[in-house]
Amino acid sequence: MRSPRVNDKGVAPKYESLLLPIARNKATIDNEVLRVNSSAVPRILLIPYLWAGAITAAVALPWLAPGYLFGTDWAGPRFIRWPTQLSSSAPFEAALSAVSAVVSAEIAAKILVLTVVFVAALGAYLALPRGEFVPRAAGSLIYVLNPFVYGRLHYGQLFLIAAYAVLPWLASWVYRLLVEPGWRNGLWLAATVAILAMLAVHLLLVVALFLGTAVISAVVYHRFRLAYLARVGLGLGVAGLATLLISLYWLIPYLGGNTVESQVIARVGNADLAAYSVVSDPSVGLLRNLLGLYGFWAEGVHRFPSLKLFVPGWELVVIAMLVLSAIGTLFVFVVRNETLRSLRWWVTALVLAGLAGLILEAGVADPHTAPLVRWLDTVFPPYRGMRDSGKWASILALVYAQLIPLGLIGIGEGLKGLFKKTTVRDGSSAILAAIAVALPLYYGNGLLFGMHGEIKPSQYPAGWYMADRAMLADPRHDRALFLPWHHYLRISFVRNLNSVIASPAQGFFSIPIVVSGDPEVPGIAPPASEDQRAVQALVNAGGAGDWGHVLALLQIRYVVLAKEVDWENFHYLDQQTGLARIADYGSVVLYRVMANN
Repeated sequence: MRSPRVNDKGVAPKYESLLLPIARNKATIDNEVLRVNSSAVPRILLIPYLWAGAITAAVALPWLAPGYLFGTDWAGPRFIRWPTQLSSSAPFEAALSAVSAVVSAEIAAKILVLTVVFVAALGAYLALPRGEFVPRAAGSLIYVLNPFVYGRLHYGQLFLIAAYAVLPWLASWVYRLLVEPGWRNGLWLAATVAILAMLAVHLLLVVALFLGTAVISAVVYHRFRLAYLARVGLGLGVAGLATLLISLYWLIPYLGGNTVESQVIARVGNADLAAYSVVSDPSVGLLRNLLGLYGFWAEGVHRFPSLKLFVPGWELVVIAMLVLSAIGTLFVFVVRNETLRSLRWWVTALVLAGLAGLILEAGVADPHTAPLVRWLDTVFPPYRGMRDSGKWASILALVYAQLIPLGLIGIGEGLKGLFKKTTVRDGSSAILAAIAVALPLYYGNGLLFGMHGEIKPSQYPAGWYMADRAMLADPRHDRALFLPWHHYLRISFVRNLNSVIASPAQGFFSIPIVVSGDPEVPGIAPPASEDQRAVQALVNAGGAGDWGHVLALLQIRYVVLAKEVDWENFHYLDQQTGLARIADYGSVVLYRVMANN
């Protein structure tokens, strides 16, 4: 029962008359401040976008030069075609194809890369629940400039990086839903989950882990209050139902085994897990390598230089990141500021999700975690989609981008209490701000300036265009075969430091092209389609094979021999009675299958 000495506003009546003038004056002052500073409001609102734009320019500006972008799995397509296979990413592929039809595939790929970097930087900046510019800027840098992004860009895994860019936005809506439960926030969460699934469906496992830890932590924090449970249940129910409805286009075919993802998962075995497992560092081992966001399996192939070459003493930076994360974790539990203390459940969820993600990332590479992963693969087949366990590093990057800024806030508050003189306090804050920005910049500096020229836009040779025009001029062109017969091959005109890419033929030539689908990874079986088996048999037979007859049966009218890698091994094609050399265009030799006539 309220004390009779206090009114509804929590103020004793005899003092209320004294406070009213003060309240009126404060309102007047606030209105004046808003009036005077109204022009500054747009500038403040623009700061996140300007910062994200600056990071994007620092990373990707050199890639705006003329030429196609190449990565190991992004083969610099001249045509981004409409999807012909059902998959979760089909709508995004269709949208990208539509954009490329308007502005060209070359420009569409650059728009994609720049947008992904910008969205990741902006999302990480805005996702921090509390904090001013410096901690937010630091979190944004940490999330974009790190070994995970570096390795995946080298390998051209643009759809995965795009899903990674959505992750902080998803975290923001998870936070909002659990702070302000309701159906509206549930719908926003559903939209971000659906977009992420569209880009990299396997990251739904990351989402499930993060959402699960966050919900449990929030419910425990609110002491299982029924009212809160009801509101959260409503929000999660709306989110789940909406996500399900949006995803039906791929979920139903997936359950029937008719999507690209379901077919890939069905083929995953122990050899895949071993081939795509994370790698350790010979100096510091597996755990510290993973904590530094390294460990991508491709680092063990040595096709691109490690980011560690740009960061002498990288182990010390990782230690600093862990210390700052620990400070951020402890800070919310000891600080007196109730606004920051209210983040205890959120920080708990981040720590738990990060630890769980680290265990799952180790996967079969560590004998302690291997049994767990193999058990998950057995009882929950969709988990096989994470055969590349290094994708779990995405959640650890998100955790760093949240906890390290909180650590910086904690140190800043400590410095304010330690130094009483304004000049000393301001000086220490400036030094802290400089360190906050310099540390992630140093750790991820290998991504700056177009990854220091390690990825450069490249042009296709004139001979490729001439061969394409010759085939397209034939009204009975049917299909063509691309040689050398390798799925991944080193391409001489690709100016990247790592010039080994997936065969670019299908994305370049105007007519349908048959290329090798064999990744040539030990223990992993090549595709078993009729085309693949027949051509592989011809390659194995060499000059003894009846190329013209077999290719005619496959409705292949042309053979395009690019002068790359081991192309000279196919010299016997000139002696094949079923093939006729059309022309040598310098970079490619074109043959016609005469048995088709």
